[in-house]
Amino acid sequence: MKQLIAAFSLMFLAISATVIASPTNVRFAHLDKDMDGQISIVEAKEDKEIMRQFADIDEDGDEKVSKKEFESFKP
Repeated sequence: MKQLIAAFSLMFLAISATVIASPTNVRFAHLDKDMDGQISIVEAKEDKEIMRQFADIDEDGDEKVSKKEFESFKP
């Protein structure tokens, strides 16, 4: 029984890690160099596509792209 619980726990962790490490999350984390949960214009310069559309992605106009704004962005 303990082995079955352990196996299900490992399977759950593997599935959770896959969801957490989605391409969007990985891309956001790569750009968010100072890890403040936002992408500044300076940080966005590393990604031509994001930089080109920065004003459209930055919905509230605070010159930073939040994780929520980034996740809503559809290139």
